[in-house]
Amino acid sequence: MPLPRTSNGVRLVFAGVVIVLCWGMQAWLIGQRSDRSSFDPALRTADAVAPVAERCAACHPGVCQEMAASPHSRTLSDGHDPQILSRFAGRSYQSAPGGPTVSFEDRNQQLWMKSDASPEAIRVDWMFGSGRHAMTPVSLMVNSDGATELIEGSVSWFPPGELGVTPGANLTDASGIAPLGAPHDHATTLECFGCHVTHLPVERGRIRTDALFRGVSCERCHAGGEQHARAMEQGGPLSLQSWSDLTPLESVNRCGECHRRADQLTPEELSPERTVLVRFASVGLAMSRCFLEQGQLDGGEKSARLDCLTCHDPHRPAEKSFQPYVQTCLQCHGPQKSQARECTSPQSASNCLSCHMPSVNVADKLVLTDHWIRVRKDSDPPAAAESN
Repeated sequence: MPLPRTSNGVRLVFAGVVIVLCWGMQAWLIGQRSDRSSFDPALRTADAVAPVAERCAACHPGVCQEMAASPHSRTLSDGHDPQILSRFAGRSYQSAPGGPTVSFEDRNQQLWMKSDASPEAIRVDWMFGSGRHAMTPVSLMVNSDGATELIEGSVSWFPPGELGVTPGANLTDASGIAPLGAPHDHATTLECFGCHVTHLPVERGRIRTDALFRGVSCERCHAGGEQHARAMEQGGPLSLQSWSDLTPLESVNRCGECHRRADQLTPEELSPERTVLVRFASVGLAMSRCFLEQGQLDGGEKSARLDCLTCHDPHRPAEKSFQPYVQTCLQCHGPQKSQARECTSPQSASNCLSCHMPSVNVADKLVLTDHWIRVRKDSDPPAAAESN
């Protein structure tokens, strides 16, 4: 939300007050937790569970068809998937001259990765990511306790088809297994897989990869999906929890179970200058003044509401055009007394996102939209070039 038109001195004082209020709101937000929005990211069971999505299609064919083509449904792929092989096999990447080279090869229709700085190659069992922003190789191993652990590949695929360093990976001084990827313990492995599947069968510490239900599907987001499907089949009352029953914070936190939550970070970590936060859209939105002050708007018969679903339909790919998002902004920002203040910049007439929600180079070859809606400062992460 832009500052009101005032003299420079008053503007500075007002800006200082806003900063203080925002830090106060951050402290409040971190302390807000809800039992309804705290749920296990994936349904962890010892046995395979029949996917509810197949039963949902009987009553919701259109939504299920759209969901099947959405990035959410493609968050996990096999290492032998033909598309994966076509994107990785026969290619190599070197992050710096003289540094280790990571190569990928097809061995009997199975992807493997190796490095000239590692003693042996490892098989790529899975691929995290839909490919909309990136795809990262994952290899599985069993620790001394018999539990599943993973190695997160150091080199990822980025659209339109480039290889690059996985965000957070360090290939500069890597040795041993590090050039190939970063090992993660069992608990972290479950968390990682938990955000790429709907059902995660785990038996005595081992992930039953033969029985997991890959991708984010209906029951993953709609708590009580199994009971709802059974009730519909038996003619009983509906029991599905509606997202409209959640408060905006509960709704954002529900998405944040995988996209990160603001209450999982410290006040020091919640700084708009930290580029890494751009990766966590739900955190940025929850810290935005538009989100924090939405209850102050008089929306008439329908109160103004801002959460992730205000702009994004989770059953479909996100809109690439900026126009729909601008129209959403203008539903709250306008000349009416009941609306939030209009932006005074001439740019807002065409695309307010370029100033208030710009694309940012989060890492090499990874450009994401900054969802911390604000009047940006010089110290904020630089916006990506328009060509990106």
